Amino acid sequence: MPQPLRSWCTISFAALRHNLKVLRRSVPRGIRVLAVVKDNAYGHGLVPVARALSRAGCEEFGVAFASEGVELRQAGIREPILLLGSSLRSEFSAALAHRLTLTISSLQEARELARAAEKARSTALVQAKLDTGMNRLGAKPTEFLQLLAYVHRHPCLDLVGSFTHLACAGSDPKFTRLQLEESFLLPMAGRRHYANTAASLGRQPHPMTHIRPGLGLYGIDPRDGGRAPFRPVLSWKSRILMVRKVRRGETVSYGATFRAPRDLHLATVGTGYADGLPFSLGNRGHALIRGRLCPIVGRVTMDMTMLDVSTLPSVKRGDEVIWIGSSGPKQRSAADLAREAGTIPWEIFTRIAPRIPRFYS
Repeated sequence: MPQPLRSWCTISFAALRHNLKVLRRSVPRGIRVLAVVKDNAYGHGLVPVARALSRAGCEEFGVAFASEGVELRQAGIREPILLLGSSLRSEFSAALAHRLTLTISSLQEARELARAAEKARSTALVQAKLDTGMNRLGAKPTEFLQLLAYVHRHPCLDLVGSFTHLACAGSDPKFTRLQLEESFLLPMAGRRHYANTAASLGRQPHPMTHIRPGLGLYGIDPRDGGRAPFRPVLSWKSRILMVRKVRRGETVSYGATFRAPRDLHLATVGTGYADGLPFSLGNRGHALIRGRLCPIVGRVTMDMTMLDVSTLPSVKRGDEVIWIGSSGPKQRSAADLAREAGTIPWEIFTRIAPRIPRFYS
């Protein structure tokens, strides 16, 4: 890795493979894995992560929209690729050309797709989505049978699976049970899946052909109090640009929201909210330097953030700062950063800016 970098991420394929094994061990033998690599593989890098998972034996992939699926096809991924979200008509031609599987949630979508497939003299691969309580996508139970019947009748639509999405799998077993009971009152054809990471790690009695993990692949157990033996895949580091003294009573950063209660040593770090560090970490977040937890002081700015390094008098320009990762005996996870920022680990990962280089090993 070049030394002059202000901020960078490292991604461990060994940890990724380990997490895939943990998830496989959590479900009965024969259950396949549909790895969710949407949104740049949760910020880890779409193509490198998908290639690593493909080499590790992952059977299918899930992305958010057609351009991600096309990128995977062009990178040599041959496994089935499911577009997890609803696709616009403008995306149909790319999906058909690259044999991507489209999610359909309504008769309107099915009819639009059928017309596009007829025009292209092609057959569209589809999975039907059932809404059991998210109220985001998916056909309502009263409409789902009509949707299945239409797809079965139409020669240009090939139904390869059906699925639902759990709203509270990691936090509300009762609500999850109700969702699953509702879904399995209806026939679900082909590949049948509902289990995200949290549901995959729990004991789910309902039959399925696939699990659909996301966050667990990247090293975090999303369940309340969950302790699955995942390994963190991504580390995020930056460098100190300047160390300076701040006298008691002086203010720091925009809005003068921090006033030094005593003489301090501050380090200005080359990372800000344009890099994906949450603005909400101002005056409440932390980073690791030389094994010490150092608090953020003042507001996070666009390209820089200030840390109180008064307990580390020998810190100097160019030293490493760890937002996610380990330093000495201490570790910081995306969940730690999310907790301080008042958000969720998914957002921490996916907001790390493309301008931050990723290095793979």
